[in-house]
Amino acid sequence: MLRRRIVLVGNPNVGKSFVFQRLTGRYVEVSNFPGTTVQVFEGDYGADRIIDTPGVYGLSRLTDEEKMTVDALENADLIVNVVDGTHLSRDLFLTLQLLDAGLPVVLVVNMMDEVEKQGFGIDTALFEELLNIPVVGISAATGYNLSVLRSFIDAEVESKTPENEWQTPEAWHLTGLQSVLWHEEDERTSRKVGHRTEKGMRESHYIDRRMRADHIASRVWREPAGSPARYPRLDKFLLSPVGGALAAITVMSAIYYFVGRVVAGTVVNWLEQSVTRLVLPLITEFVSSIIPSHSWPFRLLIGQYGVISASFVYIIALLLPLVTAFYLLLAVLEDTGYLPRLATWLDRWFLLIGLNGRAVIPLVLGFGCVTMATLTTRALETQRERTISTILLAWTIPCSAQLGIIVGLLSGLGAKYALTYALTILGLFIGIGTVLDKTLPGRPTPLLLDLPSLRFPKWSNVLWKTRTKMLEFLREAWPLFIVGSLLIELGDLTGILPALDHVLGPFLQYWLGLPPASTQSFVLGFLRRDFGAAGFYELGLTAHQVVTGAVTLTLFVPCMASTLVIFKERGWRDGFLIWIGSTALALIVGGFVARLGPA
Repeated sequence: MLRRRIVLVGNPNVGKSFVFQRLTGRYVEVSNFPGTTVQVFEGDYGADRIIDTPGVYGLSRLTDEEKMTVDALENADLIVNVVDGTHLSRDLFLTLQLLDAGLPVVLVVNMMDEVEKQGFGIDTALFEELLNIPVVGISAATGYNLSVLRSFIDAEVESKTPENEWQTPEAWHLTGLQSVLWHEEDERTSRKVGHRTEKGMRESHYIDRRMRADHIASRVWREPAGSPARYPRLDKFLLSPVGGALAAITVMSAIYYFVGRVVAGTVVNWLEQSVTRLVLPLITEFVSSIIPSHSWPFRLLIGQYGVISASFVYIIALLLPLVTAFYLLLAVLEDTGYLPRLATWLDRWFLLIGLNGRAVIPLVLGFGCVTMATLTTRALETQRERTISTILLAWTIPCSAQLGIIVGLLSGLGAKYALTYALTILGLFIGIGTVLDKTLPGRPTPLLLDLPSLRFPKWSNVLWKTRTKMLEFLREAWPLFIVGSLLIELGDLTGILPALDHVLGPFLQYWLGLPPASTQSFVLGFLRRDFGAAGFYELGLTAHQVVTGAVTLTLFVPCMASTLVIFKERGWRDGFLIWIGSTALALIVGGFVARLGPA
């Protein structure tokens, strides 16, 4: 029997990933949709293969997520369409598109536990009669009715013949899905057949399908009188101007404290000391027993910037705990339903710099770790928004480790120096965002978010998401760090790094007013931003030099980890431009601060 491709499809926030986890167990493969950073999860279901597509609201090719979903559907043997039982009318729009395309569909009504808690009911038998496909109500969180879902998946589900209104001429040789896309005014399909749809057809089909979805939902929905919504006062508070501000400040402060202080401070420091004092000496002794300690291969492995000594310590002791903490908190915020509410509240402000409310997570997480924040820009919908967010992170936002040392340097110097630093960085953040919004082609996408029900997180779901993302990060990051450490150690071996002191020292002294020895701080800042800032402590700088150095180093090129991730996410051309732009911005603004800053 041939291996089937089972594709999970559904709107965002319907619990589709949890259904995927329940069906596949713990084994997951993660890949990127070609040419994008859209993530695709795949796993085994017996002899078959299950593909978890990104959440979409309809079938088109307007976004990377929709393109990936359409491509997956064209090669699917079975569609498992997951809908949220508490938002049937909304989710059935996509269901009807799948049925109009004649695809073999099993409809999964998830979150039945939430439906029952709210005092409602759904008539799944009537659902099956109206749609003429298998329908099962489940709760992926509790495991309710999963055995029925598995029996439906194991059974043969036949494709339907599309209704006459969705059929196209046989000479066009279109599949049912392609015919629906043609009626949806899909550009690729129109070019393929050489015919365009009539103007306004898409809108008329949308209205008709929307009315059908509303009608079916009203037929199967059982709503007793007087059943109140869950947490209505809390929902209203989180979306109000004052309540939303208080909630956002509280949540972001908690994230910053947990990640920036507890994890980046206590946990990372303990791990760094443990690895450096206990693990690394054992590795060094083992390598030295095989390779002579004065040879260049030994230095490439165990040198100051060696492949093992630098990348091993960096990933295990620094990034791994930060990665785990970030994804744990993100999973909690997503599972509770607060994340889309925070994005909705911030949307009006972020539109001023060319972004929508989704950008809140990467920009706030940047104050913990710019590397991890850059990875989370994948959640943004368009390349334009990912580019703006990546540039703002790389150019204007200091990570928690660097910021802590800079605060220590500025403390005690006087309020005018701290204000100079803060206002310079904040002004550049707003100014650069505004310029990018005005110059990059396109417009910020409207924030189309559905607000799922507020609920307590399901810890099994939270831990599964955290574990999956953490392993994915290790798989992607480790090769990058090995290559980066190797190149830097080669630069030290060949004398390129020491030569930078002699070449750049006089320039830094003339343009920034910093001593030539500060060159080493900028080199170390590329390895780790906090190392660079810490190097200023040993130079005996004046208050004016401290604020100049702090501003320049904050705007200077991101650390090696962030640089490698930027190149991976944005491509070599854009990554190089961002890197060069950061250097130019740092030197230009640093020179102005050196000449115009407080004496």
